[in-house]
Amino acid sequence: MANKDIDHRAIEKHVKEINKAYQRAARKYPVTVPVTGKGFSISSSITGVGIEQDPQLVRLLIWLGEQPYNGFAEQSAYADLAGVSPEDVNVLAHVLERDGLIDSMGAFGEDDAYRVTDDGRVELRRLAQLRSDPAARHRYATDAFLRWLYTTAHDQRPTDAVAFLTTPESHFAGDELSGTELHYALARLTHSGLVEDAGTDPKTVAITIDGIDCVLSGATVSDYLNRTRPGDYYSINGTNIVAGSQGKVEQHNHNNAFDPSAMREFAALVQQLAPTFGAEPAQQAELIRDAEVLAEEADSETPQPGRIRAAFDTVMGGLAQIGPASAGLTAAVQYGQQAFGAVFGG
Repeated sequence: MANKDIDHRAIEKHVKEINKAYQRAARKYPVTVPVTGKGFSISSSITGVGIEQDPQLVRLLIWLGEQPYNGFAEQSAYADLAGVSPEDVNVLAHVLERDGLIDSMGAFGEDDAYRVTDDGRVELRRLAQLRSDPAARHRYATDAFLRWLYTTAHDQRPTDAVAFLTTPESHFAGDELSGTELHYALARLTHSGLVEDAGTDPKTVAITIDGIDCVLSGATVSDYLNRTRPGDYYSINGTNIVAGSQGKVEQHNHNNAFDPSAMREFAALVQQLAPTFGAEPAQQAELIRDAEVLAEEADSETPQPGRIRAAFDTVMGGLAQIGPASAGLTAAVQYGQQAFGAVFGG
């Protein structure tokens, strides 16, 4: 007679693996829904982000990845090494296991031991690539500092910006942000009006009303600055024209919009950081003049794409002639490439 006993443990394990597979598929191929309202256009780079913005998860995953290949390591060993409570490590491990990045030996009676999965190895490789991407680091530093400043001093009191470098938020993809990267982030936030110099000695900064609005909106700094600002306007869609009520009128052609705001930001960044590039005085002065021309073209009431592109090429050409490359110069070039893509789609 056939054995009709049911192995419930095997069934539960199988169901668990199926659920994990569905969760991994959902992360790799997320369902996207167009988001509108408040004039924000959410960038596609937000979709499918990994764990790089959570330093505790990254640190645990990297530690497990350093263990012998396919070897299991115990939570208690990591808790002792990192100085984290076993309860907190257990939560972190469950998050990584839920995301399919690590596996436990729970099926063998060892709930405390984990190893990195194949998906976890892929994530570790992605994290390593992010650590060496100046643009990704700059975007993170800008967003993370503004969020930290809001949490620390949303009452707009003057705050020492350097204190940010002592916090967990100053780690990106498993690496510490530098003082130079903090300086670049402050330059962009100050120029954009999200943060202001409090005018104290030693130097402190304070978040502005616009900075608070950016954090509360949930958008990244880039998305917030590139938003469509509200106000009276003419909206042209095909043959339908809806007129604004009064005052200053803006015309938006939604079929072929041209927004050079990213070029204005790039020009301002070049002017701000030019003294850090290590260029000769005459070369630096010429670069600043070229950046001013680009800013003027981008700020024109009737911006001309051809003139803006020519001015942009001149600035990028000036940056290319500076050597040797510095961290500031590399960041400026990367930002310029992003600005070009945002404005011209290249």
